[in-house]
Amino acid sequence: MLDESALTHIIEMLESGETEHALMHLEELEKEGSDDDRLAIADLYLELGLADRATAVLSKLYVDYEGDPNVALSLAEAYLDSDREEEAIAVLEKIKSDDADTQVRSLVLLADLYQSQGLDEVAVKKLMEALEKNPDEPLLIYGLAELYASTGSFEQAIPLYARLPKMKLPAEIDYQADYAEALTMVGSFEEALEEYERATHRDLNTVFGHAMTAHRIGREEVAIKQFKELQAMDPDFTSLYLPYTEALDAIGQTEEAIEIVDQGITRDDYNDELRHVKARLLLKLGNRDGAIKELREALVLNPESLQATELLLSILFEAGEFDDVLETIDALEDHTTSPLMTWYKAKAKYELEAYEEAVSLYASIEPMMKEDVSFVTEWATLLIEEGRRQDARRVVEQSLALVVDLEDRQLLEEQLEQLSDDVE
Repeated sequence: MLDESALTHIIEMLESGETEHALMHLEELEKEGSDDDRLAIADLYLELGLADRATAVLSKLYVDYEGDPNVALSLAEAYLDSDREEEAIAVLEKIKSDDADTQVRSLVLLADLYQSQGLDEVAVKKLMEALEKNPDEPLLIYGLAELYASTGSFEQAIPLYARLPKMKLPAEIDYQADYAEALTMVGSFEEALEEYERATHRDLNTVFGHAMTAHRIGREEVAIKQFKELQAMDPDFTSLYLPYTEALDAIGQTEEAIEIVDQGITRDDYNDELRHVKARLLLKLGNRDGAIKELREALVLNPESLQATELLLSILFEAGEFDDVLETIDALEDHTTSPLMTWYKAKAKYELEAYEEAVSLYASIEPMMKEDVSFVTEWATLLIEEGRRQDARRVVEQSLALVVDLEDRQLLEEQLEQLSDDVE
């Protein structure tokens, strides 16, 4: 009979590096010991990471004892440790036991297995079966909430998370951040913020989620505090710099926002969006030349950035630098084209009195810009100046049939009314 002292001696041999001798002793005990001994030896093999040895022992016991539930559970775990998932599932699905703990344990293992295979619906079903057998088990409630959340079923996860504050969970389980994220995903930002405040495990993602949730609902002071903490934890967490900058700017700290965006650019030099944001901040402070420099650098990094393109062209156009507008567009057209660029080219050509070319450019993008009221009203005005009132009326009417915004419709209706008055 295998006693505790024999096992202790073998474990001591293993700890002192006498692995070969320890395994030889275990092999001898396998041959000479009882079935209970073999079961204990199999458990030890599993603890040692020797899943193949454990499987060999347990497979024989499983046959000898005709699928005994306890043996089956141990064999399934051995199969799992050996990455033999299908065999583990086959064993677990055959378990028949009146013992609730055994049933729950097998269902939980099955849920884990099915989830690992991407069969989330089956995994949910197994965990729900387990929860029906033990409805007040915190770990089952937590596990099902996590499973629902991992599959994007946040509406189902939230009521389960909400039960956990009244239950006792192991200290190492901190569900508040996951609960907060689920609440965020359904738009319950205020409640999410409260859960983030309760979270004791403050890893990078938790702090970032806390900061972003506060930022979304305009709690910028809270957001800034969290972004600052996150930056101290890991300054290379580059996703923090853009929203951190936005939060500072939102409370009027534009110069501080520029300092943060500069730090972000230092860490993520190829991020064109950071340069675009910096340009907007510089414009706020009246630094037009600095803004243009940042936008040109942003477009070197990403010539397809419509945001940077529109802002740069608008700055140049409003300053009357029409030749610079055309030169900028020519340079960008080596990489990309867009109706926006063609529109600015048309505007610049018109201002430079290249009327025929401007009209041709406006007409070329009309089909793509019918719902842009600024373009439509501008194009219609130009057509009127060119003496083409019927074409202007057609352009406005086509846009009016598509646009739904009330203010935009009012502008179009006013222009259409003016055209009608002119005809009369």
